Amino acid sequence: MEKLYWNQVEYKKQKLYFTCTRKGINFINNPNTGISNIYNFYPKLDAEFVFNRKVTEEYKIQLREYIDGTRKYFEVPIDLSTSELNEQIYQKINDIDYGDTMDIKDFCDTYDFKESDVRDAVITNPVILIIPTHRILNVDYSEGYRKLADFNNLLLDLERE
Repeated sequence: MEKLYWNQVEYKKQKLYFTCTRKGINFINNPNTGISNIYNFYPKLDAEFVFNRKVTEEYKIQLREYIDGTRKYFEVPIDLSTSELNEQIYQKINDIDYGDTMDIKDFCDTYDFKESDVRDAVITNPVILIIPTHRILNVDYSEGYRKLADFNNLLLDLERE
């Protein structure tokens, strides 16, 4: 059984729980939804959740700095189980500068991706904030596990300040 180390960061009375392995951060939940949302992203997950400040501290610091507006880019390892296509899409999304946005159609035209592939990558991103999929606009989240319009707007406002 895998061990997942968890912690939380609070922002404007909202709790963001996150988990990481010894290899890197692998999940950040929707605000105030609890850690169990991880099973939507990793349905075959067989893990023991362990609260461990020592393992999670650097992730918490960087998430806190981002939320406070003092960090624009993350320097933490990520431990994702995703497709090669999603990795390519996430890399291009990471290239969008802090505070900037891009319409999904423009993103697809610029990087030669199919819109359905980008939409799927965005709505299945398990590490929101770290991979800033909120910078891709006009994504339909209705079929995803994250109904994030309000949270995305909060993140975009945070980056505009």
